[in-house]
Amino acid sequence: MLADSTDATTFEYTFANGQTAHILNISKNLSYTETLAALGLSNPSSSMVVIGGASKMSSESKLRVSQLFSQVLAPIAETYKITVFDGGTDAGVIQMMGQARQHINGSFNLVGIAPKAKVYLPGYPLCPNHSYKETELINLEEHHTHFALIPGLTWGSESPWLANCAAQFSQKYPAITILINGGKISLSDLMLNLSVGRQTIVVAGSGRLADDISSIIHGNTSPETTKDSVIQDLANTYYPSQISIFEMTQSLENLREVLKNHFRDSHPL
Repeated sequence: MLADSTDATTFEYTFANGQTAHILNISKNLSYTETLAALGLSNPSSSMVVIGGASKMSSESKLRVSQLFSQVLAPIAETYKITVFDGGTDAGVIQMMGQARQHINGSFNLVGIAPKAKVYLPGYPLCPNHSYKETELINLEEHHTHFALIPGLTWGSESPWLANCAAQFSQKYPAITILINGGKISLSDLMLNLSVGRQTIVVAGSGRLADDISSIIHGNTSPETTKDSVIQDLANTYYPSQISIFEMTQSLENLREVLKNHFRDSHPL
């Protein structure tokens, strides 16, 4: 046990793979600064937020996205000492981020933020007063280094924490958001990340929300896409000032160069 208060409990947890993570179980709304401090993340540096999912992806697309994580995002985070923030669960692109960190034997901080009523941590009843079935919960991804388990009861309640903790952490350092695939909750994540001023790369060709945004920006809209005024307004407001598009048909080297240029001044090598 590292710390205990009426608002939060902080402890270390070792997963079956041997990875030890700092866990922050929040009972009440801490400030974003207090959340970072309780996790031991008080020294600002560059950050990356990964949002989205892997729903309805073909096997070929999943392989390509997995390569994007293992060959680009994780190595860039390792090289430039970037702290990565995501949803922390053992599913979809969040799982891919954790696996990519393990694949390269990375040492960068990987911080998951999730509503504690929706995740399962063996041996720890995170919401003892909340009625739920363990079969309805999702495991935490075991290659993460830190978790902030927030008091929200539904998916999406973590969205403000994800955007604002990452923004508070990076401060004046370079920061970026990566959107892959995604649905309604990812749209909320994206809007909040854009509202705090983060540059965002949308990975077109990964499906769903990412493809809808790309289609609107490039004028290749379907009747279903054009009905979504929220996405239309988002694209009109933030492209090209904060949103850029990376097509999965492009070489991964192109994305690597974009991120190198973005983070080059973030940390002395």
